[in-house]
Amino acid sequence: MKNYFKNFLQNKATKEDFVSFLKLMKDSDNEELLTAEMKEHWETTINEQAAPNLEPTLHEIHYKINRLEKGRSGRLRMLNIVTRVAAILLIPVLIASAYLFFNQSRAVEQFISTPLASQTSFQLPDGTKVWLNAGSSLNFPSKFSGKERKVELVGEAYFDVVKSSTPFVIQANQLHVQVLGTAFNVMAYENEQPAVTLDRGSVAISTEGMAKQMLKPGFQAVLDTLNKQVSVTKVETDLFSCWRDHRMVFRNEPLKQVVEKLERWYNVDIDVVDSSLLANEVTANIEYESIQEVLDLMRLTMPIEYSYDKETRKLIIRKH
Repeated sequence: MKNYFKNFLQNKATKEDFVSFLKLMKDSDNEELLTAEMKEHWETTINEQAAPNLEPTLHEIHYKINRLEKGRSGRLRMLNIVTRVAAILLIPVLIASAYLFFNQSRAVEQFISTPLASQTSFQLPDGTKVWLNAGSSLNFPSKFSGKERKVELVGEAYFDVVKSSTPFVIQANQLHVQVLGTAFNVMAYENEQPAVTLDRGSVAISTEGMAKQMLKPGFQAVLDTLNKQVSVTKVETDLFSCWRDHRMVFRNEPLKQVVEKLERWYNVDIDVVDSSLLANEVTANIEYESIQEVLDLMRLTMPIEYSYDKETRKLIIRKH
């Protein structure tokens, strides 16, 4: 099959080759092999030209048919049959060519995720820098095209967006963020209220049923996913992006929220036995400490005791 197909395309096929090739075409068992040959031929051709030109292929088929049938008077019926076979032969070539051509130009969806207790950083196709926090994932195309540069975020990420006339759009847990060029932090873990904290530039945030709202540097917008309302407050932006430097800073933050962040940061399961402790506020600056060192620090400011099982990574906090 491979030699017949190659000779046919290179105009080297003899009459016997052509007849044998037609016989092989009629055998359904050869369909997969023929498809592979067409794919290989097309992948070679696509590197030489921007778009498929199938007209020579059709001319080539008819040329061979006419050459074989030349001088055979009274064989019009046979010519029609062979022409039909040629048309049938061209159908899979058209389908395969169109499929391969459009797949060459279509952007491939990319997916990057970070496990718990891990972080990563990388660049998007447009040069935008991304830092991805623990337990997060980002979907984005292999190349940006169209009217926007769109990505989808689950978890937390910091973006330093390359300036462009094409808007950069982030879809994150009901929150829609649009920018042209800026630096900001987006937190959008599941079952948590998404928040955007802006370092520089400007961003427009919105959600379903809500008009766009502009955010200025030094401010944070938090979306109430139940009421579809956004609250904007002035904040110390470094408190929400210092995780990029492997630091966590808490300023009067409820223990409930601290526990959620510690679980992601250290990949542990924390159980607070006495729920009354969850309202206690925590103020701390954590940098490279172990989870036991963090709990020892917290014991200095609140009445707690804890036990930790390293094998199961289970941490239990009780009221002292």
